[in-house]
Amino acid sequence: MKKNSALSKKMTKYSVLAGAAITMIAACKKDDSNDPNIIETDVNPDISITSMNNSGNEVEIDINGDGILDVSIGAYNYNYTYGGTSTSVNYGYISGLNGGQVLTQSESIIVGGNSYMEDFATALSEGNSIGPSQVTWLDYGSLGLKGTYYGQEITAGQFLGQDKYVGLSIQAAGNTHYAWMRLSMTADGSNVTVYEYAYHINPNTPIEAGAK
Repeated sequence: MKKNSALSKKMTKYSVLAGAAITMIAACKKDDSNDPNIIETDVNPDISITSMNNSGNEVEIDINGDGILDVSIGAYNYNYTYGGTSTSVNYGYISGLNGGQVLTQSESIIVGGNSYMEDFATALSEGNSIGPSQVTWLDYGSLGLKGTYYGQEITAGQFLGQDKYVGLSIQAAGNTHYAWMRLSMTADGSNVTVYEYAYHINPNTPIEAGAK
């Protein structure tokens, strides 16, 4: 079941998400210095996902090319006025599909005096380890929130204005494989861009962010 926080659910009911499924074909660039057990895909052209007024876009990606979708990445905007108070927020997320999961951490957001717990995708740097030793694996992680919520400025998430890696686990033939994806999010949260991703061909084997 897709895991959304109370805040995410409240946001989502004001937004109609326009799905645009994309399955990527592996286009790996390998050389002798690379690890033969890691299959990397350089996304060319980059996938740009941009929110729209009170709507958004989403892409779905098959990380290992087995014909089964592993993750979806989306960006949307919700914009409305209630009781004379305006709300306009951009929101991005990454979600596991078909058993896929995202490396996350929980953070508290204070909005209008109310506290909401949100599960955010952990922004990793090149070389950070991704594997079974991490325990906060969920099927959903927010990338970032930015805007005005009931008249209050809100900024949250580790990917706003950043180009970072996200840790992933995917399922293949009943086995868990660890993977990374490099993506960025604009500072205003309106766009998410996917640049590349990779997975380890050996089950239950850690992979370093950015390893090829």
